[in-house]
Amino acid sequence: MIRASDSPARTPLREPWLAISILAAAFATSACGGQAVMPSTALDATSRPSISPTTAVDPSPTAAAAPVPGGRLAYGRFSPDGTRVFTSNTDGTGEQALLPSVAEGPRFSPDGRRLAVAAESPQGLIFFGLVNPDGSGYIRFASPDPTLNLGCSGAWSPDASRLVCEGWDDSNAARNGIYTVRASDGGGLTRVTTSAGGGRHVLGDYSPDGRQIVFLRDNLVDEEHNTLMVVNTDGSDPRVLTDRKVGLASSWSPDGKTILTEANGSLLLVPVDGSEPSAIKIDADAPVTATRGAWSPDGTWIVFSRVTSTGEDIYIMRKDGTNLHQVTNTPGKDEEFGEWGVPAP
Repeated sequence: MIRASDSPARTPLREPWLAISILAAAFATSACGGQAVMPSTALDATSRPSISPTTAVDPSPTAAAAPVPGGRLAYGRFSPDGTRVFTSNTDGTGEQALLPSVAEGPRFSPDGRRLAVAAESPQGLIFFGLVNPDGSGYIRFASPDPTLNLGCSGAWSPDASRLVCEGWDDSNAARNGIYTVRASDGGGLTRVTTSAGGGRHVLGDYSPDGRQIVFLRDNLVDEEHNTLMVVNTDGSDPRVLTDRKVGLASSWSPDGKTILTEANGSLLLVPVDGSEPSAIKIDADAPVTATRGAWSPDGTWIVFSRVTSTGEDIYIMRKDGTNLHQVTNTPGKDEEFGEWGVPAP
């Protein structure tokens, strides 16, 4: 896993764990205090690489006649001013800064009442916090382990009782792997996978029945080509889902049949039954470099980041690649890790 002290060289598309390392760098420059207050020091522009997208494209999407569905989006924004979490309506209106301080990787709870975000623990480790969709009620938790970083802005279990996390120990790579914790208080640390050779296991998603977790086993030689894996939540029966090499993002469809991931600048649908994966052909006026896809709650739409020569913006589209809509338009800033939540009751 790349840390803030590692080489600044990066692959063109930022990996999920890289955002956490950026957070670590930002936290290190901030004075931390209080259980519910995050540091407000902005991330310096020199601490993150410039974007070098795989394909420079026109950011204007193809006009779509169909109205956008409802719900609320959450995403992280990378800019010279720092890394922040935002929410907006699915048409891009009503944007709101969720927190005034450094955080990343927002994930809605199944009922839409709370979001989990990657945050610094009171001990100075990477862990998680919870916040209401309107930005109120923010609390961050103490890590259950004194040396284990846990990137727990990952998926919620279907019953909202647990979060899946990517764990790593800077002093002991043998501890790297997938873990879960209680969503209510960050306790009940449970190890799910063990990484052979100290490589990364990148958090993915729970299956809709809560029995399995999809994750990425990294390729230590080529960070753009990794193995999509599925494992039972008790750590048993790990298996390769496809031999096709993919990037470091994965989201399980609400119907349980398909994993949304990415490969070579395209979003990729991988059937859980072992059928042949297929890339989503996006209906647009120019080639689209797409990354970081996630499903709408009903599984008919996808939110993702579109990479252009000016940065990355959030888009939504139908799962077949039609009805492309642009949500954010922020040249020089990057929005990633889009998440689609149901409206809170």
